[in-house]
Amino acid sequence: MATTKKTTNARAEQHPAKAGEPEVEVDKRSADGSEGTRHVKEFVVSSGNWPDGDDAAHEANKAAVLNEAIQRGLHPRGDVSFDGATEHVDSVSTVLTYSVETVPASVDHTPQETTTPRDAIEDAGGDTSTKSGD
Repeated sequence: MATTKKTTNARAEQHPAKAGEPEVEVDKRSADGSEGTRHVKEFVVSSGNWPDGDDAAHEANKAAVLNEAIQRGLHPRGDVSFDGATEHVDSVSTVLTYSVETVPASVDHTPQETTTPRDAIEDAGGDTSTKSGD
């Protein structure tokens, strides 16, 4: 009996969503934080190299956000949003913040609804590069 209780507690610690706390699990699995069940990802880029105002420049980052969420045991749902840019503390870089709604994989009953990096790439026309001269 003690072994079962110990196993159950370990499972609840590893997968808080199974204990009814999906927000806790998303937060534990999101390196840059979370907002409820939204997985947050930050990218630090050189301010001089970032094409400010170019929406196409965000497409690769959005695919990367989806990829990271999946790798961390979260199933993204819907589109990734660009939540804004702020100056980094080093004063030469910019922090780009993105987020996407997720469902912890441990409690996902409809995994076929997961938004994948391929979905983002296809939405971008099959190419997330920002080639100059295009």
